[in-house]
Amino acid sequence: MKRLIFLLSCSFMLSCQSQSPAVKRKSLESDQYYFIGKWKLVEETYKDGEISKIYPLHECTKKTTLLFEKENGNIFFIKKYANGKNCEIISSSARNLVTINKNSFSYMDADLKENKQFRIISKNRFSILYNDIIYGKVTAIEDIYERQ
Repeated sequence: MKRLIFLLSCSFMLSCQSQSPAVKRKSLESDQYYFIGKWKLVEETYKDGEISKIYPLHECTKKTTLLFEKENGNIFFIKKYANGKNCEIISSSARNLVTINKNSFSYMDADLKENKQFRIISKNRFSILYNDIIYGKVTAIEDIYERQ
């Protein structure tokens, strides 16, 4: 009798656990549409050992925006940025077709394929993750964008 109760309890717990991931999982299509709109660079952090530090943004860098547009079932990506003495020169990338996967998006920039890893922080914030050299060391960097 004890074995029967034990087996029933175990099977009940296993059946409850197998249902939970399906509730939490989002579809890839909803992730793709998450990006539609204009995003502004608001913060840049980097790892110094195990500690995350905020990298001070230059005034021109603060004007960086990303624009994701949907057209005929495709998603396009444009990056705008400022430079010049007083950030008066506004430049933009070409309008590139972008492919969005589970945690990355990719696009062709001229003849170079760019692949950007991302992390969704909230409904209105996401970050792009990459490595760069800071103070002579390869460092993990996270650019944080906010929906406009």
